[in-house]
Amino acid sequence: MSSNNQVSISVETMQEIIEELKEISSLCSTPHLKMKVARVQKIVSSLLEARSKISPQDVIYEKMVEVKQLNPELHFKLYMLYRNLTSNRISEVDAMAYYESYLSMFPTDEMIY
Repeated sequence: MSSNNQVSISVETMQEIIEELKEISSLCSTPHLKMKVARVQKIVSSLLEARSKISPQDVIYEKMVEVKQLNPELHFKLYMLYRNLTSNRISEVDAMAYYESYLSMFPTDEMIY
């Protein structure tokens, strides 16, 4: 087991959680339960906002390090993308577009060589 205590959740999943919490809140009749649901909703929303504040450079670097041993081809593509971004050869918008396409082209499952 890894010593890293982080969990990766997609933005879409977090948005679904927020929507479900809104629905639960509207179905609740007790004020105490509504307060608890609102508190959880606030926590999830703050996590979503914090995720959006992370720079594309950090996102690419974290993923590059994560897949280094699991998928060398994806690691190489992300490394080149990271280098191009840090040397200002491409914009952050283009970098994130490439990042998304690389993730879809190279699954992060372990590849056997």
